[in-house]
Amino acid sequence: MDKNKGNGPSKFAVPPFASDDEIWIKILEVLTPSEQLEASRSKSEFNDPYMGGKEIIVKRSDHSDIAVALLSEVSSFGDEWAIYREF
Repeated sequence: MDKNKGNGPSKFAVPPFASDDEIWIKILEVLTPSEQLEASRSKSEFNDPYMGGKEIIVKRSDHSDIAVALLSEVSSFGDEWAIYREF
């Protein structure tokens, strides 16, 4: 896990065919403690914007955005995700 505070995204990996719950847990691990407390799974959006693509818009309970997680690479070893924070 890379909690990159610079310009680049934070990244994490999950096993192939990971569930939305498994992905959500990994997203929370990358967020800061305050972002973890504010993140609302029920308000967040789990999208398939195109064939083979996945994105999760992490939202607060007031529907404001915290971050966007994008599936960036798929392999037989697992799926790599990148998280871009909202500023």
